[in-house]
Amino acid sequence: MRRLGVCISSRKVTFFLFCLANVTISFNFAALAAAVPLMSKGLQQSENVVSQISAYYMIPYGIGALIYAPLARMISVKWILAVAMAVYGILSFVCALNSSITIILGTRVVMGLAAACVIPLCLISVGSIFEKDVRGRMVGLFFSTSFIASVAGIAVSGLCDWRWLFIVPGILGIVTAIFMVYGAQAILKVGQLPPVDYLRVWRQKSVRNILLFIFVLSFLYHGIHKWLAVYLHRQYGLEQWAISALFILIALTGAVGQNVGGYITDHLGRRVACYWGVMILAAATVLLFGKYSLFILAGILAVFSMGWALGHNGISTVLTDFPDENRSEIAGLNSAIRFFSGGLGFFVGGPFVERNIALTFCGFGIVMFLSSFFVKKIIPKS
Repeated sequence: MRRLGVCISSRKVTFFLFCLANVTISFNFAALAAAVPLMSKGLQQSENVVSQISAYYMIPYGIGALIYAPLARMISVKWILAVAMAVYGILSFVCALNSSITIILGTRVVMGLAAACVIPLCLISVGSIFEKDVRGRMVGLFFSTSFIASVAGIAVSGLCDWRWLFIVPGILGIVTAIFMVYGAQAILKVGQLPPVDYLRVWRQKSVRNILLFIFVLSFLYHGIHKWLAVYLHRQYGLEQWAISALFILIALTGAVGQNVGGYITDHLGRRVACYWGVMILAAATVLLFGKYSLFILAGILAVFSMGWALGHNGISTVLTDFPDENRSEIAGLNSAIRFFSGGLGFFVGGPFVERNIALTFCGFGIVMFLSSFFVKKIIPKS
């Protein structure tokens, strides 16, 4: 009985440290998108140039996510996370101390590579140390910490100089690295993971279809989300504090949506959460084509975030349900595809945003709606 209690306690501590790492890498992810108008003034660069700070992080992140599952067969997951968080923290301070957009963008590339370990290694571990009937809620809790961290980061973007968006994660990164070394006991050890073969998993139709679906949705979602601050500044003429307030609303509803999604996923099924998540997300995106009062706009953005969170939880939990021998590859491919396609969506959407940002959002929303018809074909019933 005592051994069981120690095991449960160790799992909780390990899960907490994963959440702390997620908070570290999530603190400025949404906040930097919200702070684009503010940073463009501070760095004396155009909004389009400064907006690239997200893509320069996301695309390397997508590539880096494929590295960590194979690496975990040679190096302890605990040490991978500790070193990655230390690197992320140090480079955050480098960004905070620079006024050169070139140096900041270059540093963000390496930060993306370092941060890429957190989500795939967490999903691998959650699938191994928690039972199937609670994984949806654990995944929801893990990803909800992203939104909570985003709220804090966005609040900082509305109240403080943009450099604090790097100072805070710099401190968190160093602290997380130290705690990871001394506190993570339930993380998988070297040799516990099976050999990693991405091509073998990709050839499985059921897996490939889900990953292609993730590619499309991430492409569309981030092609909108990373331009939202520019949209609010251009379409509504909002000041930084108002933009930050709306991004906080998005983050808060996202946190709620992750946990609601976890409940729906565990009790009504993965497919239900995915389908309704995509439908709600598509409807809210199309509505961004119109011009509304600030109150109605806030409601649309809240629904937008809720839809993404529901679908995200459902499809992320599906990935933890695959057999142990496939979990490492799937976790790596999931993060790689999400972030690479998200960065690609930002770049592809750029020229269309320059012409008509509202119409671009509407077009992306229509494609999201069409993609919902594939949910029943690719997502298992339970």
